[in-house]
Amino acid sequence: MDPNIRPLEPRIGNALEGLPLTPASLTEVMASPIADELDAYFRDYPPTSLMGGRSRALLFALVRMQRPAVAAEVGTYNGGGAEVITRALWENGEGFLHTTDPFGADRCPEIFARWPGELRRLVEFHPLNSMDFFLKLHHRRVALDFVLVDGDHDYELALFDLQMASRLLRPGGIVVMNDSVQTGPFQAAKTFLAANPAWRELGTAIASYDENTPFAGGRASQSGTGFAVLQAPSHWSIGAIPRSWGQAPIAASLVEGLALEALPQVTSGHLHYQAILRLFGDGPPQEAKRVGVIPVKLDGDARSLAHQLAQPMKFQASANAIDPKSTFEIELCWQADPGAPTLALASLPSPLPNRAGS
Repeated sequence: MDPNIRPLEPRIGNALEGLPLTPASLTEVMASPIADELDAYFRDYPPTSLMGGRSRALLFALVRMQRPAVAAEVGTYNGGGAEVITRALWENGEGFLHTTDPFGADRCPEIFARWPGELRRLVEFHPLNSMDFFLKLHHRRVALDFVLVDGDHDYELALFDLQMASRLLRPGGIVVMNDSVQTGPFQAAKTFLAANPAWRELGTAIASYDENTPFAGGRASQSGTGFAVLQAPSHWSIGAIPRSWGQAPIAASLVEGLALEALPQVTSGHLHYQAILRLFGDGPPQEAKRVGVIPVKLDGDARSLAHQLAQPMKFQASANAIDPKSTFEIELCWQADPGAPTLALASLPSPLPNRAGS
């Protein structure tokens, strides 16, 4: 093993075990001796990382506190951030990291090869740009819990990475925008939070933003770091902006309705949907689309919603088709009644199977 790589030390961050991850608890941790200990450990390590020691300490603490099953990183560079994340995953005893860098094919595999085997087993490197990276994870049906966005820092590209990360994120997931002192990542986080009010910042950088000083320095969710830390709600939140989770494979080429599980809440409005069934066989793809509206009124109890389509969607593959496949895609948009909040779902909408006897 490379002598410049520290041996694994399972004692690091044990005090973080079992702590809840909230804005208040994270701020308390970062003001405690725990953060000072982590800062001292990561101040000059890994030497390949461009992050400051306090940022590495926060990155490690977030992974230890959240315990993600699957993490992702945009912008591997020389593997410093990836090493901090995988060390935390190793201490957690669970988790895996996908990391990508379109310019890292010649250096990153060699860097990871010098890691201890316990860490190498926890990471997969992808030599892709962020668009291809997120699409690859989507096609592999990978759901994420934690994402470090450290790619191109232009506003439009940072916002794209944040939006794509959120699309694959499970409820309660974390997205860390590195270099929030720069305009692009910070404004991307600010724009995203404004468009997704069910999300929250684990800190105060965005809440304390002063429009009179748009280029002020020191903008970070936690003092002394370079991160804007955002957390998804603990449920699937449906708001005024249409949401789609892309195409998902389904076993049958028949959809007769939609099944939704609403969490206990008080809200009312109209849930607009667009459902699309596609069949890929021996010819051009076949596509059926249904657009509709579901009136919703919830008085505080959980509720299962089973909505039948006015006209089912059905395809039949030809006898010549080799390994035909069907996919289903649903887009949702919530039109809330005046004063009503967003709609909270316990799970993603699913297609209803064929009715018995039909």
